[in-house]
Amino acid sequence: MSSRWLLPALALAALAAVPSGAGDRPWTTDDILALKVVTDPNVSPDGRMVAYVVESLNAEKDAYQTDVWLVGVAGGEARALATSPVNDDTPRWSPDGHYLAFLSERPRPGATGDEAADAKRQLWLIRPDGGEAEPLTSAPGAVSAFEWSADGKTIGFLAREPKGEARRKREKEKDDAWTPSDNYPWNRLWVIDVASRKATQLTRGETHVSALSLSPDGKQVVYAAQPTPLIPDSFRSDLYVVPAAGGEPTKLVAQKGLDAEPAWSPDGKWIAFVSQAGRDEEWYTNSFVCVVPAGGGAPRNLTTALDEEIGGLFGARPTWTPDSTALVFPVGWRTAGRIYKTTLDGQLTALTNGPALDNRPSIDAKGETLAFLREDSASPREVWMLSLHGAAAGKDARPRGPAASPAPKRLTDTNPQTRDFQSFPKEIVTWKGALGQDMEGLLVYPTGYAKGQRVPLMLNVHGGPAGTHSNSFTPAARLWGWPLFAQAGYAVFFPNPRGSGGYGEAFRSANVGDWGVKDFEDLMKGVDALIERGIADPDQLAVSGWSYGGFMTSTIVTKTDRFKAAIVGAAVTNLASFTGTTDIPDFSRSYFRKWPWEDATAYVEHSALFHAGNVKTPSLVVHGDKDDRVPISQGYEFYAALRARGVPTDFLVLPRQPHGPREPKLLRTCQEWILRWTEKYTRGR
Repeated sequence: MSSRWLLPALALAALAAVPSGAGDRPWTTDDILALKVVTDPNVSPDGRMVAYVVESLNAEKDAYQTDVWLVGVAGGEARALATSPVNDDTPRWSPDGHYLAFLSERPRPGATGDEAADAKRQLWLIRPDGGEAEPLTSAPGAVSAFEWSADGKTIGFLAREPKGEARRKREKEKDDAWTPSDNYPWNRLWVIDVASRKATQLTRGETHVSALSLSPDGKQVVYAAQPTPLIPDSFRSDLYVVPAAGGEPTKLVAQKGLDAEPAWSPDGKWIAFVSQAGRDEEWYTNSFVCVVPAGGGAPRNLTTALDEEIGGLFGARPTWTPDSTALVFPVGWRTAGRIYKTTLDGQLTALTNGPALDNRPSIDAKGETLAFLREDSASPREVWMLSLHGAAAGKDARPRGPAASPAPKRLTDTNPQTRDFQSFPKEIVTWKGALGQDMEGLLVYPTGYAKGQRVPLMLNVHGGPAGTHSNSFTPAARLWGWPLFAQAGYAVFFPNPRGSGGYGEAFRSANVGDWGVKDFEDLMKGVDALIERGIADPDQLAVSGWSYGGFMTSTIVTKTDRFKAAIVGAAVTNLASFTGTTDIPDFSRSYFRKWPWEDATAYVEHSALFHAGNVKTPSLVVHGDKDDRVPISQGYEFYAALRARGVPTDFLVLPRQPHGPREPKLLRTCQEWILRWTEKYTRGR
């Protein structure tokens, strides 16, 4: 890439294309919050139907709820299958296609008191042609994942271990002091006979199960387990095999780092899994699709040629083709998302390509139909399908190349109203960052933008730091409400500085030990490039971010006064105190190579709190008060420092909210406060 802004003709045309029928109706907060979200497509064994999940607003409960829907692959109207006032999700077809199992929080007949409270989420069954759903499991704790056996007679599932009677008694008597390990939320592995409803617990003790897969004959279960439920122990997970009738587990894969998401091959010979391949336990290194003989042996890495994580930080389960010769899986690729296929000898093929965000593949029992999710900046996420006849023709040693595939077809139309609204496509932009390195990001122009017009700019920094600003549907960000900014005259800049995912391991790890230094320079050079191009008004700049984006925002305002307003969302502002209070303490050690007591200077140098004396930018701090990832104390520390300094500031506290706010009324409040604060200090409105 050159140092100038490059807009490759084909990529730009695809990204910026406005869908047919795009209207001119402006968006409101109500419109944004009412958008439905499609997830988790699962194609039926015969390839004729796709079950999927729709999340929609329940305004009466001030919540979002999920329901199970069905759509025909040949076309036709989608229909709701499993709906209730609570969450129904995770649909999975029985091997004969006669039933769908799903998870639900609906009340179970006869469940009362502590049992009902601890075990709301259970497995239910429903016929795809309709009728009443019936409960399948009565596990003592909430069910989180499951899989059918190939003969449909057995289901393996994970259930949370409930509080013991002694613990309940102490709580009632208020004699309930505790230590952290007392409250570990252990996942246990179970199997249930579908006909008799007899359930058998297979794991106990100090092992936390994160995923499972049944052998084709239903006689064994492979599972991923880690020493505790603590999130950092995900990088110490291994694979085990246990008889479905019960017995002692056998270690199948035991090596350094993540070994997760096992999937038994249909022919019973192999177990696929996502792994760091024994390299390390770090948060920023690649993961791979690997296989191991089901009877034991040395694992084999199938995706060494693919320089990326498989399905994100903790992996996405690879899907076997029915003939057991290949696996299909999702990968984030720059600002897009692709679905790849690898053979057992490691030959890679991109099944989908282009600028769209593709994810969550599902294959029918004949290996002919691939269902998946697709969205782009101008089109909301929907269920799509791809015929696999001829789709594997293009073998791609360098997976950046185009796939030889037939054209995908959209199956669902969940948000048809969006065609009446203004569209905000994202444009790919490039520039030279720190050390002259190539950088890439996305830009949304304001409504009615005319070339050469200088406009206010909102810089938004993503989280992670290994997150990615992708070509996702622009109005879908419920926290920020980007259409409101574009309609108010702002351009919105979504850069991917060093440390971002989607650009390979070297780029993803380029900010290790360097938070807020060269990534800061990457961001500032991106803003400079927009100013040089005649788009951004240098006197009307604002900056925002959440999580790591909040860290960068708090850091930015300690280093420069160029931004007139800042939104500091769920920000790490004191790395030392963050490390001692977060649910991921090893995260800091991984990125800074040492603990705070081993290198206190590094933690101070990279923490905005200790440089708050430099801040002049009016800064709104936003934080959920039930945030275990970045505790609210991080927000209070920075807010207190700004107040003591006399910097214009305020602190928007979001009651009950975890690291990502969820309640619609509070999301509305965020949109209103964020835009109002930005307008007040950026443009004096």
